[in-house]
Amino acid sequence: MTKKLYENDKIEGFQQSLCTLLTNWQNYVHNYGKFFAMKKNIFIEGDIKTGKSYVLEKTLKTLNVKYGGFKTVPIYKEDKKVGFKLIDLLTNEENIVATYNIDGNLIVNSDVFDELGVKALENGLKKSDLIVMDELGFLEDSSYKFKEKVFEVLNSNKKVLAVIKEKKNEFLNEISKLGKVFKIENNNKEVIINKIVDEVKNGYL
Repeated sequence: MTKKLYENDKIEGFQQSLCTLLTNWQNYVHNYGKFFAMKKNIFIEGDIKTGKSYVLEKTLKTLNVKYGGFKTVPIYKEDKKVGFKLIDLLTNEENIVATYNIDGNLIVNSDVFDELGVKALENGLKKSDLIVMDELGFLEDSSYKFKEKVFEVLNSNKKVLAVIKEKKNEFLNEISKLGKVFKIENNNKEVIINKIVDEVKNGYL
C-alpha cells in the first residue's frame, strides 16, 4: 500500500513538472513572439493633418523596397469630402469603403475591408518585402475578418510599416503593443523619417 502511494506521488509530481514545463514553454513562445513583432513592426502615429502620409510616402521613397498592403484615401467631389476608398497597393484595385450621408454621418461598408482589405494584405504577404497599412483606425471597427488578418500580418515574418490614429480604441491599443511607435509632433517629421529608415535597414530581425 505504501509503495503504491509512493508511486502515485511520483506520477503526480511528474505530471506537475510536465505542466510547469509546458506553461513555461508557452510563456517563452508568447514572449518571443511579442519580442519578434516589436523588432519588425513600425507604427507612425499622429493627429489629423500632422503629416503622417508625408512621412510614410517619403520613407517608402527613401527605402526603395517592394511594398504591398493597402491605403485608404479620401474621395472629393467639387472640393468637398464625400467618402473614402480603399486601394490595394500592389494591384491598384480599389473600392469605396465609406461615404457621408445627407446628414453628414459616415456610413462604412465593412465588406470592403473584409474582402478587398484582406486580399490586399494577403497579396502583400505573398509578393512584397514590406507591408504597408495606411491607415488603421475606426473605419474597420466592424470588419472582423480584416482585423484578424491585420494581427496575422503583424505576427508574420514580414516587415510592417503602418499608420495609426493617435486617438485609440481597443483594436489600436492591442496593435500598439506589437511594434515600435513613432509619434509625429512639433515638426519632427524629418527626424522621424530618418529614424524609421534606420530601423527598417538595421533594426529588423
